[in-house]
Amino acid sequence: MRTYETTYSGLYRSRDGIVFGVCRGLADHLDISVTGVRIATVVGALFTGFWPAVFVYGVAALLMKKEPYVRW
Repeated sequence: MRTYETTYSGLYRSRDGIVFGVCRGLADHLDISVTGVRIATVVGALFTGFWPAVFVYGVAALLMKKEPYVRW
């Protein structure tokens, strides 16, 4: 159950993500399935030789802000 506001604009890392929340944040922003984004990330990592995709994911994790948190 989410305890923070989900009506925000912009691209944020999700607080419910598995690893840094980048894939879930991107899926929430684009309103698509998080499973599809994760599969695309893994396939991209396999086809780029793993390290370029890991580098891009890491940069995205560093640059994206965390999803806003609102206490109830």
